[in-house]
Amino acid sequence: MIVATANNFGLSFVLEIVGLALVVIFVVRKVVPPVRKLMADKLAEIGAQLSAGADAAAAAAELVAARQAAFDAAGAEATAIVDQATRGAELVATEGARQADEEYDRIVRRAAASIEAARASVRAEIMAVVGRLVLAAATDVVEAELDPTVQHRLIAEAITATEAEVH
Repeated sequence: MIVATANNFGLSFVLEIVGLALVVIFVVRKVVPPVRKLMADKLAEIGAQLSAGADAAAAAAELVAARQAAFDAAGAEATAIVDQATRGAELVATEGARQADEEYDRIVRRAAASIEAARASVRAEIMAVVGRLVLAAATDVVEAELDPTVQHRLIAEAITATEAEVH
């Protein structure tokens, strides 16, 4: 049997090679095209998904850029509002200080005028009192005898009375 098997070895080897070649031909003609088609379809699907991912990434980048631009615009607007409010506050403070200065000056002028009027009134009153005292003293001097001692006493009394009224 070993000899018989050895005689068939060449034929058996050739038949196995032919069978292997038939299997390879069968695989190449019947199995490879559907697998190749499945691979091409899968490759196309992966390409579409990658393209869709790239499109989504681009859209997301655009959205982020748009949101960033809106954020920057809002920040600029907020800065402008704060600047405007600061300028408005400065104007209000300046106007308030100006009005306070005007009011202060008006009150000082009114007080000065009131003080001057009171001073003039007191001066006129003092002058009237002094005038009456001087007139009374002069009348007493004129009515008195022409005695120099009496005249000096009356003048001294008039001066003392005037000084007492002034203080």
